[in-house]
Amino acid sequence: MPSVDSRPLESAGPGVMANIQSEVAAESRPLLEFIVKNAKYIIALIVLLLVALCGTAVYNYVQEGDREDTLTELAKIMATPASAQQLTALEQLAGTAPSSMRTAIAVAEVHSALAQGLADKAEKAYGVVAQSGYDTPIGLAAAINQAGVLMNNQQYEAGVRILQALLPRLTPQTGVQARMMLAEGAARSKQYELAAKTYDDLAATALVAPIEKDYCATRARDLRAMAAAEKSDAAGAAAADTKAAQ
Repeated sequence: MPSVDSRPLESAGPGVMANIQSEVAAESRPLLEFIVKNAKYIIALIVLLLVALCGTAVYNYVQEGDREDTLTELAKIMATPASAQQLTALEQLAGTAPSSMRTAIAVAEVHSALAQGLADKAEKAYGVVAQSGYDTPIGLAAAINQAGVLMNNQQYEAGVRILQALLPRLTPQTGVQARMMLAEGAARSKQYELAAKTYDDLAATALVAPIEKDYCATRARDLRAMAAAEKSDAAGAAAADTKAAQ
């Protein structure tokens, strides 16, 4: 063992720390010197870490209590008949509930809204579920249903936008169903080329049944023909307007 440097530590005062130096090997003296110099800062850091750990434990305890209270209240609300009062109660609960409960409450809102035939409310609640469960099966299903509700309300372009953003995250089989919806939504909103291309892709997909492949290929041809006809009609109308104005 190397010889011990018997010089007292620069930062050590009389007492225990000053005596420790006689027991420390020479190579360890810089570390001991650092600890002695910065002891008050190290202690403060340890205290801060302990405070943070205690704060986290308290927060988790409170959150768990809030979650149990929310579950109890949600069960009470859903035990009542579907009504405007039930939806209002669910919306108020969502405003005060822990974030971990928002998806469950939104699913309850969907159920209540659909039972009352309130498509707009259901669509918004589906959107909450889709956002909070972004890459989960329930979130993906909610996004597809949200697009479906929008299209049923003839908001085809909004439904198409949701489906286009959704497709990269879907499984091949679910993707087929979503592309079918996308193709028809695009056709209804007169986005003919997008619709035709989507039908072409479906016709070339192995997961699509042969009879559906034929339908998709025919639908793509018909949509391109419709687009050409509308373009020709528009050109003829513009020419007639120009001639009449002369």
